[in-house]
Amino acid sequence: MPIAAVDTGVLDVGAIAGEGWKLEGVNVAVIGLNQKKPQFLLSATKLTLPKPFNDFTLANIYCNDFTWNHDEVDCKQGRASVRSVYWQSPATNFSFRLGPKLNRLKLEDARLAGSRLSLYVETDAENWQCQFSAKHIDNRLVDKLFQANAPKPKSVKLEPANKKHGKLNLTGTVSGKRNIMQAFSILAEVEGLTDQAEDGKVATEKLNLLMQFDGKKTKDDDWDWRSESKMLGGALYVDPVYLEVGAQPITLNAKGNWNNLTKQADVQLFAYKHPGVGILTGNGAAYYRNGIKVDKANVTLQSETLQGLLNTYINPFFTESPFTGVTVAGNLQANFSFIKQALTDTSINFSRLQVKDEAGRLAIKEGTGAINWSDDPIQVKQSDLAWQWLTIKGLPLDSAKLRFTSQGNHFSLAEKVKLPLLGGSIAIDKFSWQGKKQDEPDVSFAGSVDNVSLEALSKTLGWTPLLGNISGRIPGIDYNDKILRLDGELLIRVFDGKIKVNQLAATGLFTDFPKVFSDVEVENLDLDQLTRKFEFGNITGRLTGFINKLVLENWHPVTFFAWLGTPDNDGSRHRISQKAVKNIASIGGGGASDLLSRSFLGFFETFGYDKIGVGCYLHNGVCQMMGLEAAGQGYYLIKGGGLPRIDVLGYNPQVNWDVLVERLGRVTESDKVIVQ
Repeated sequence: MPIAAVDTGVLDVGAIAGEGWKLEGVNVAVIGLNQKKPQFLLSATKLTLPKPFNDFTLANIYCNDFTWNHDEVDCKQGRASVRSVYWQSPATNFSFRLGPKLNRLKLEDARLAGSRLSLYVETDAENWQCQFSAKHIDNRLVDKLFQANAPKPKSVKLEPANKKHGKLNLTGTVSGKRNIMQAFSILAEVEGLTDQAEDGKVATEKLNLLMQFDGKKTKDDDWDWRSESKMLGGALYVDPVYLEVGAQPITLNAKGNWNNLTKQADVQLFAYKHPGVGILTGNGAAYYRNGIKVDKANVTLQSETLQGLLNTYINPFFTESPFTGVTVAGNLQANFSFIKQALTDTSINFSRLQVKDEAGRLAIKEGTGAINWSDDPIQVKQSDLAWQWLTIKGLPLDSAKLRFTSQGNHFSLAEKVKLPLLGGSIAIDKFSWQGKKQDEPDVSFAGSVDNVSLEALSKTLGWTPLLGNISGRIPGIDYNDKILRLDGELLIRVFDGKIKVNQLAATGLFTDFPKVFSDVEVENLDLDQLTRKFEFGNITGRLTGFINKLVLENWHPVTFFAWLGTPDNDGSRHRISQKAVKNIASIGGGGASDLLSRSFLGFFETFGYDKIGVGCYLHNGVCQMMGLEAAGQGYYLIKGGGLPRIDVLGYNPQVNWDVLVERLGRVTESDKVIVQ
């Protein structure tokens, strides 16, 4: 009986081990022993790789293209499942070569978070390298990067939670020696990511982002690193800034060094470019100890689109931005230096600045400037500001230029300046500001006003239009130790006369209860210019007087002694309108209205007078009234003269101050007069 030839053989090897690697549960099968080229098949229960890949194993290994030569095992085509402390994958294609010096492993189509993972690992004695590629990692893994133990979102909600989506692609190379990584290069690509952190402070919508990270270990065990990021499409919200990509990508590139021992990063260069908004570049150093701390930094900002810079990066930091309703245009370059997270030097240059404010607070046309500052009190840096046209609260200032110096907490005008204003000018001879920590600053000022149109000024400020011009001299005002003091006499030339302010002082100006003290002298004002445009009624002649021992508390008069009246030897024409007569009578409680309405005097528009005079001593909220002279039970407020003439008497010796102010308010705002 013939015996059949044996075609298949199986060998139970048990284990095959090399330098750092081990195959366990090995069986080798040979098929086609009677063939010229028999087929060798290998199966194993487990493959453990050398460090640093020893936490990564293959299980249920099957190899149908296998060679084994002494201490070297080579599988050109196989299948196995992947196990790791971080992830697992069902059966996938692989190949490996294991030997005494060189080990190689290649995985194809492994599964990771819904993606296809390709992996190539190579070890050569002490050196190793790993190349990987993961395509289309789904949103479930990416979403975990966003979430933190925080309150539910209250900031920006771009999409409902059930609409989170997006993909992540990762490719890269990692290499090292023994158990220590020496270099890495990783490319991350985010596709159409819409997600949101639980605290709402980070969110994306259809975000397309490309990020490249490279690092290499130095001889000193530091890391030289480089990163490049491109935001290619979609939107990103990082509280409180919202970015949306336009026609060009938003990019951030940086390179530097990381010291793992000191936890310090030296940023040799970074460049952030937001097309149509600005470019931020610089260098610096930061360290990580209970959070990120900036040790030093030098930053340069360039922008030719200031409106975009304002809307995107400045306004969001204010609940109610002071720049709401403000439009700006122009060019800007600014340099900032920081040490220990504190600003130490600043240089800001701008040109072609245009500012418009819907609220009318500020407007600038063709502004230019160079603002320089240092916190070093020894370094005195000069700055310049110029404009073709400037308005502040509606007050227009024509073309001018300011030069000033600033260092530390001190700011001062470098040279005298004259600013054109409403047909005249404002001269600033001295201005300085000295800041104090946890205290109010010291301020000094001296200057003058020359021939500014009162009519234009009152119209600009929304007052009743006034006639004439205003000039004045401020010899010096100092604010020190929370006390404001006038150095000398403040002289104001207005209504063709003078107003002099002496003994001016104030305390608590920046508190809820400021107090002001002063003596005021009124000299020969033209009543026609003063009253012509007022509802009060027109008066011609001159006015002289004083307000002595004036005390204001929270800007309300508390006490003073005042007198206003016709000066002695006044040779000007004295006429008073019927309306003014009624209003003066109402202040003193006279009966001029009845007299005018019941007699022929009501047919006259104006009357002649000899003198006008009214006085008040304010104390404890009551004004002790006085007039030109006594008249029976009253006192003269107007003493008639010429034809037709009329006398006006006051009968109330005491008037409540609030009532008096209310009366004055009524007679200056309305044609109606109430006589009491």
